Amino acid sequence: MNMKAIVVALPVVMIPATVLAANKEEGYYGSAKYLQIEQRAKEMDTSSRPGVGQFVGGKQKEHLGGAAIAAGYQFGNGWRTEGEYTFKQKTEYTNGSSAFPNGFDHLQTETERLMLNVYRDYELGHGVSVYGTAGLGVSRIKAGGWQGNPGREYGSTTQNNLTYALGAGVSYTPVERLYVDLGYRYIDMGKIESGYNNYANMRGLKDEQMKAHIVSNEFTLGMRYVF
Repeated sequence: MNMKAIVVALPVVMIPATVLAANKEEGYYGSAKYLQIEQRAKEMDTSSRPGVGQFVGGKQKEHLGGAAIAAGYQFGNGWRTEGEYTFKQKTEYTNGSSAFPNGFDHLQTETERLMLNVYRDYELGHGVSVYGTAGLGVSRIKAGGWQGNPGREYGSTTQNNLTYALGAGVSYTPVERLYVDLGYRYIDMGKIESGYNNYANMRGLKDEQMKAHIVSNEFTLGMRYVF
């Protein structure tokens, strides 16, 4: 589990329930969120590129914006649950080989997520509350790309990966039943792999394949209305 997520979540978990009263509003809600994302492709050195020197790292981090929508239920006792859909995001990462310094692989991904999230809210007073959250769901990830130039393509694959999330944040209620949420979450979308090379390599084989482990650090800004 990512240490950043643990460090962020711990202060919320350690707050005594007897000190902070839970939110009492109850009902269904809808939410829209803006995401500021740092997505990383870890473990790219597990890619299959046999017989062509040592792995050389390239761009393994992307910064991008995104959006999500959610619908859920707030129970009136500090707990709430929601289903969340995160819209499709496109990223590109690179790595290479010491034998071919100008022949970088370009791993191109498209990801979208469907998650079930659980929240625990604690009121601090004056319309302010803090929360901890955990989520479990599925990421649909398409992976493909090219090597050296766009004409040397890898096959593309689409896979559905088990995904988990852990985070914390703060909420503010400017008017009754309307909440503004600001938070952070760590998301692990699992391991992915492209198809094999569609181009002719030195060995005349289809034995090259890009691989990675996709994770994301996300800051979220959302608005939530309880009906």
